[in-house]
Amino acid sequence: MRDRKVAVRYAGALLASAKAEGVLQDLAESYAAVLEVFAANPQFESFLEGPQVSEKEKKDVLERVLGPRIEPLLLRFFYLLIDKNRIENLQDIGEEFAALAEQDQGIIRASVVTAIPLPGDLEASLQEKLVGMTGARIIMDKKVDAAVIAGVRVTMGDKVLDGTVRTNLDLLRKQLGKTVVR
Repeated sequence: MRDRKVAVRYAGALLASAKAEGVLQDLAESYAAVLEVFAANPQFESFLEGPQVSEKEKKDVLERVLGPRIEPLLLRFFYLLIDKNRIENLQDIGEEFAALAEQDQGIIRASVVTAIPLPGDLEASLQEKLVGMTGARIIMDKKVDAAVIAGVRVTMGDKVLDGTVRTNLDLLRKQLGKTVVR
């Protein structure tokens, strides 16, 4: 991340504006789509960040390419980033904005790591327990990692719930290493 303070400040302002205009959900989806376009076309991002291109040209291209497809508020926000020479922070601001929008909507992302893909019934049970613990809607990002051996590790923000065999074996190894044998 280039400048977290800038990203947080601009993302917070965009969130407040989107809520005031009642377009938070649509704007969040549009911003995510714009970030996908940028990821697929790095030359577009380079064009917008290039100092050799005038602000007017950048705004004209944004209007032609994105104008009809995104909310007017988001287009005005991109213009502001160009005016303030912050367009290079577009990706970082978008990531912060997505996190703030999800938080505002009561959504928590949970990274779930298992040794094998979770069967549907266990996935539903885990999701139900996480909802019960947090009181929020949970979006699970599932990953398979054979190194955990068995069990599940759930990471939600700064909280980690680790019930993997790998972690338990590591803890047992440490305890046995500290044990004095006579």
